[in-house]
Order: sequence, then C-alpha cells, then structure tokens
Amino acid sequence: MPPSRPAHKNISPTTVIIAFTLFIFVSCSLINSFYKIISTRMTDNSWDVYIFTQNWPASVCLAWEEKGKGHMCMPSGNKTSWTIHGIWPTKFGEIGPSYCNTSLPFNPEAIYGIKDELEAAWSPVQKHKQFNSFWKHEWEKHGTCANTIPLYPNEFEYFNQGLIWSRQYNITNVLNSAGITPGRIYNVSAVWAAVKQAYGKNPHIACFTDSITKASYLLEIRICFSKTFEIVDCDGIKYRTRWDHRRKPTVSSGNFTDCVPNQPVEYPITSPFPPPQPAYPKEDIFILDVLKTIQFLGWATS
Repeated sequence: MPPSRPAHKNISPTTVIIAFTLFIFVSCSLINSFYKIISTRMTDNSWDVYIFTQNWPASVCLAWEEKGKGHMCMPSGNKTSWTIHGIWPTKFGEIGPSYCNTSLPFNPEAIYGIKDELEAAWSPVQKHKQFNSFWKHEWEKHGTCANTIPLYPNEFEYFNQGLIWSRQYNITNVLNSAGITPGRIYNVSAVWAAVKQAYGKNPHIACFTDSITKASYLLEIRICFSKTFEIVDCDGIKYRTRWDHRRKPTVSSGNFTDCVPNQPVEYPITSPFPPPQPAYPKEDIFILDVLKTIQFLGWATS
C-alpha cells in the first residue's frame, strides 16, 4: 500500500489577497527608494534662485478643504498673519530641483532651539498633519538642494533663514500698508504692485481657484533671492500651483502670477474658530450632581 501523502491545507482567498497586497506595498517602497537614490546621482541639481514663499492661512485652509472630502483645518489656519510655506532652490524655466541628497534625512533635534518660532511662523494648517512631517518634507525636498552651498549646511540654518526673511519681508505689513486687507476683493495687479513697491523687485503671486464656484483666492506670494541672499526679480521662474494642475505653467518676463487673468481675487477674512466652552466651577458641578441624584430618585420611586 503506497504511503499516504500529507494533506495540504487550502489557502483562503483572503490570505492570498493580503500577501499580494503586502508584496505590492514592499515592492513599491523599494522601487521608490531606488528611484530617489538614482535620481539623486543622475539628476542635474543646479539651480539659480531661492523662492521664498509665504501663504495666507485662510486661503490654504479653503484650498485644503476643497481638495478632498473630509479635509479639515487646524486652529493654526485661523492665523491673521501670513506664514511661511518654504524656501525652494529653483532653476529658471523648470520646477525644482528636489530631493537632492537622500543621505541627509531630516533631524528634528537640529531645530530644537527655534521650534516654538517655527510653530508660529512656519506651520501647516491641515488637521492631523504634524509639524515634524511638514518640516521633514520641506527639508528633504528643498533643504537638501539648498544644502549644496555652504550657507545652508544643516536644518537649523535652513529653517532659521526662513524665520529671518519672514521678519525682514513681512507680507502682512506690506499689504496692510498698501490698504490691502482681508475680507475684500482686489485685482491681482494691485497686490503685485504693492509688493513690488515695497521691495523693488518683481514678485510672483499665486492663487487658488475653487473648482465649483470658480472664485479665485489670494493664496501665496513669492519673492526671490540670489545664492548670496540678495533679493532679485522672480522673472523666469516656472510655477505650477499644487491646487490646480489643469493650467499649464508658462515662462515669460511677464509671468508674475498664475492667477486667472482679468479675474478679481478674494483676500478671504479668517473665520474665527468657536472658543472653548468654559469649565463649570466645582460648586456648580456639585449642585448639578445633587440635582441629577434627586431626579434619579424621583424616577426610581415613581
């Protein structure tokens, strides 16, 4: 009698699906890491100017909520001052470079001494998005490209320079001085002219366009610097708004905005978040407990 073969257990379809999903996830992660390493070594990471970008939190919040269902903003989106988005080394006529050195991962301890200032001036508005993840993204995508010159040897110098520029080139003060205040509608050329008059160089204005209402909102203002930190014209930079990828970016000496031509832009006022409910004093809590007990006894004996 031939020996019996061991019984094979049937593998459930669920197990197969889970195993296949894990395989795809691991494969994609490895491919992405390999791509970053190869692109770092083979890509031309040269650049011409720094783009220093400040954004208006109320507009960023509107754009974030419109971009995806369930997107919500943190209380930081209620700020009444322009905040920093980033410092982006940029090559004329191109977007980037980015992720220039994968061997320099973000080290949060390097910015410990300025963390409080960064939370106030360089913070995300997206709810559930951690400060460190935002700064990590900015450093690894842009800071590692700025790191190619001695002025930005590490995270501290990179982020601290953003704080310095935000004080020296304060967009909130510039617009207020020009009579451009939140809660009103303006021609984008008026905003551009106010920044141009304040700094003497051509800035770049970015807008967010609501896909349903088609209303255009003032989103970001960019000013440009040379590698030696001298303010320069932003002419020739190529920019694609992350909120509307349907418009093709253009490059020309007159490319001062990606806003919809001849359409007024709204400078939205920040809606106040509801204040926290005041806590009841201990005496009131005791009285409420007594009343609840009396109510319960009345119900139990009825």
